[in-house]
Amino acid sequence: MSDTCPPDCAHCSPDVDHETAHRAVLDALQVMGAHPEADEDRIVELLQERGYSPIVAEKLNAFVPAALSWPMLKRLGVASFVGHFIVYDDNDEEVQVPVASQHYFTAALTLAYWTVEQGFTAELPSSTYQLVAGRSAEMDAVNQILHKGGSVQGATVGPLQLLRISASEMLA
Repeated sequence: MSDTCPPDCAHCSPDVDHETAHRAVLDALQVMGAHPEADEDRIVELLQERGYSPIVAEKLNAFVPAALSWPMLKRLGVASFVGHFIVYDDNDEEVQVPVASQHYFTAALTLAYWTVEQGFTAELPSSTYQLVAGRSAEMDAVNQILHKGGSVQGATVGPLQLLRISASEMLA
């Protein structure tokens, strides 16, 4: 995947600020909420149509649902989350990327916890929140456990494996 944004693109900067990341998260929520039937390829395409680079679109596609799922999973009894994502380098070796290093994820997580604590808004209604959180691998895994009569009380959710983004793209 190549990144075709200009060198001064605010979304692509390795030092993306919170406000830029927050706006990108809100754009991703709008896209995902407006296209509930869309698969990951289509979501990424729609985000690119809004001006996001392929890499940023992939990050938003992966991080926004995951981040929105975390507060819901905590309420279901999950005790903790591993503090990193897994991506793969050019030799298919696993690379651990700290969650805190990914501003799109932390912006989405901040919004998710704020929403759960303060309430839903016109910008992020309950229906959109649930729809987007439901897209996450974490929520899918927990739902499978619960539907089989299991419990997630005290559980730790393992790292999200990002198969659509390479380590070099993630760390660029």
